[in-house]
Amino acid sequence: MDDVDLGPHPWTTLPGRDYHATDVFQLERDAVFARSWMCVGRSEDLDGEGAYAAIEVADEPILLVRGRDAAIRAFANTCRHRGTLLLEGTGTVRAVTCPYHAWTYALDGSLVGTPNVHADDGVDRAALGLHRTRVAEWGGFMFVNIDGTAPEFHHELERDPVASPLQLDRYRVDALRVGARLEYDVAANWKVVVENYHECLHCPTVHPELVRIVPLYKRGEVEEEGQHPLGNSMADGLTSFTRSGTSSLPTLPGLEDLDVHTFYGVYLFPNLILNYHSETVNAVTIWPLTAGRTRVVSEFLFRPETIAADVFDPSEVVDFRDLVARQDWVVCELVQRGVRSRFFAEGIYPRQERYIAEFNRRYLRTRDRRN
Repeated sequence: MDDVDLGPHPWTTLPGRDYHATDVFQLERDAVFARSWMCVGRSEDLDGEGAYAAIEVADEPILLVRGRDAAIRAFANTCRHRGTLLLEGTGTVRAVTCPYHAWTYALDGSLVGTPNVHADDGVDRAALGLHRTRVAEWGGFMFVNIDGTAPEFHHELERDPVASPLQLDRYRVDALRVGARLEYDVAANWKVVVENYHECLHCPTVHPELVRIVPLYKRGEVEEEGQHPLGNSMADGLTSFTRSGTSSLPTLPGLEDLDVHTFYGVYLFPNLILNYHSETVNAVTIWPLTAGRTRVVSEFLFRPETIAADVFDPSEVVDFRDLVARQDWVVCELVQRGVRSRFFAEGIYPRQERYIAEFNRRYLRTRDRRN
């Protein structure tokens, strides 16, 4: 948690309209999503020279391209001629060619072709390359900062040194690969999804299977006193988030015995959640779509040799995470319906929800440009 004085608890939630008002969501697009480092996928998604992915971040069309030098670059996915969308979906190209007038850009974004339009027509190709967007890579993930105002990405990782994912470098997330993927369309605001992750007062009611694995959750807590702030101990003899609490998949290399019996969770503002397990790292990317709708992508990362094995079957960990996620989406969607009530001006956070209160504080600082 950031070193911020939250004041005495209980704390006040965000106003109800912050979870459903269209004008608030429009403000977030420019003041939160565009000025933060948004996770946009795994570097492995761009496999080889010319590999591209056309995505939208905060309603902004972005083009991710791996260049001839193997570097990943991010551009505005719009032609400098008349604004045409250049590419859609994913694939591989030798160059980026506009489907309208065939203006052509090299993989580094420079304009190299303008059919039937020449220098004496007043076009300066050198000045009309694709607009660049900041891109960063860490742990095998890609991040973009659209408006260029975010601090350097390494500062984000070091923002809270005690609870930084850098504390879990031994999991070598950069060397892992996607072995399974789930995707959800949740009828709830993105902040409702994030807030749900940051507390476990709901766990005894909503997640009976999960509280058997992590006894701490039976008490509605998410942090063990005297333990690492990122970790929660599993029940005696248990090692995995599965129905049985154990797994047939190989343990990730480099872990200590304590790690094998501990679950670690990390949130990178604003849209990446990392769940560290003994055999997999579960990466959850949150894509805000509208004020009341969020796409959630849940990817399960394993060692390449584990995925390549003939007997590779991740279903035991995937199915359990899917169960927990679907239980969460039910209550998140109930929250979304409830916060629209004229009678819900705001709610409260008791002590057990202190991490939500801090998320709200971070969100408001970013949204109101007080970073």
